[in-house]
Amino acid sequence: MRFGEFVFYNTSMLNLGERAALLRDCMEISYAWQADKLDCSVSYSRQKYDCSFEEILGRLTEDAHFVVIDRGTWGSPFGESIEHFEVAFRTMEVPIDYFLFIQVESEKMPPILSKYQLNPTN
Repeated sequence: MRFGEFVFYNTSMLNLGERAALLRDCMEISYAWQADKLDCSVSYSRQKYDCSFEEILGRLTEDAHFVVIDRGTWGSPFGESIEHFEVAFRTMEVPIDYFLFIQVESEKMPPILSKYQLNPTN
């Protein structure tokens, strides 16, 4: 098990449609997902955003910050024994910034990495 050794994957070559498709593919095999929002007129910390997956996916734009990260065992919502990937985006919008986080067990990610030709950035 790895703890705290994050590996980021290059997603810069993916267009908006490919990013949305990747998120849908990951959602199908995920064990957890969460949407958050940051509205600094209310709080300086993210708050859980109660919405459907399609609603948060509708906020994805070309300008959104998009990441695929192999998190190892760090930050798993079900305990430290699950090696997982996090696939996420942040809208980078004002006045409300929206976030999507999808967790996928590491053993389920190879077909996704291959399909979208994702390679580590190191």
